[in-house]
Amino acid sequence: MKIFKKIIGIFLSSAIIMIPSVAEAKTKKVSKVKSSHISHKKSHISHKKSKVSSKHSHHKKYASKKAKFQKVSYSYGPRVYGDDLEPNRDIYKYAIGLLGTKYRFGGDNINGIDCSSFVQHVFELAGYKMPRTAREQALYGYFVRKENIKPGDLLFFATYASYPSHVGIYIGNGKMIHASSKGGKVEITDINQEYYVKRFLFAKRIPANIKELTPQDSMESIDSYINESKNNKEDPIAKIIMEKNDKN
Repeated sequence: MKIFKKIIGIFLSSAIIMIPSVAEAKTKKVSKVKSSHISHKKSHISHKKSKVSSKHSHHKKYASKKAKFQKVSYSYGPRVYGDDLEPNRDIYKYAIGLLGTKYRFGGDNINGIDCSSFVQHVFELAGYKMPRTAREQALYGYFVRKENIKPGDLLFFATYASYPSHVGIYIGNGKMIHASSKGGKVEITDINQEYYVKRFLFAKRIPANIKELTPQDSMESIDSYINESKNNKEDPIAKIIMEKNDKN
């Protein structure tokens, strides 16, 4: 009997020792599973954040590149307009130096020059090669709407011919400098005079900081532009702006 009681006592003691161990083992297992689950969840969240961060970084990089893009011109059909381009303001400064030079049709020197020869000389002083006639000079630069002209822009008129036959250089405040047959010299004239308003064809802008002059248009595109004007068609860009203003 005493032996039996002793065996039971040993069994109970072992059970008491084992129960906490088993419980501890189960706790560790559950803790390990939870820890693994939490670690996996954290990894998933971290991956998701990394993906979002990468996407945001890509968007930010693209936005940064987009922000650096600067609009300089816009086009309508076959023509490119340069209202947003910076003009070469040095051009009219050189032009002022020739004020008072005698006018002579076909003349190309200091003893007498005509309108296109005057423009050619001015550009030569600025370091650029410009063709001789007004019609050829009209091929250079970008079209600019009259309300957006700036000093240095070239203004073309139809005087003795239907194509560009007279050219002047805008100097600001509604005035241009040109070799005038009427005035008999290089002079400053108000472009809002009825004579020039009726004969005005278009303005062209030679961009600043260019290394050499290259034609931007062809004779065909210039003639097409003039024909549109003759048919009393509005400047397409001006028409779009006017329509937008009306809606607002």
